[in-house]
Amino acid sequence: MAICRFGDDSDVYVFYSIRGGLECCGCRLSASSEFIAGDEAEMIAHLEQHKTAGHRIPPEAFEDLTHPESH
Repeated sequence: MAICRFGDDSDVYVFYSIRGGLECCGCRLSASSEFIAGDEAEMIAHLEQHKTAGHRIPPEAFEDLTHPESH
């Protein structure tokens, strides 16, 4: 399930990976173009780094990661 996808309001694509954890696919902060977080808190911290770098993150991504049980 995708948390957010590349688009007009998003410079990141984050989803729950079938390999486990959450993946930031095409990550502009990682040399390997992907970042895997073990849990939602780790991905929230990663997305904060994207915000600091000036990347657009939809506000709902943080809400969805904060309350994953609502999915």
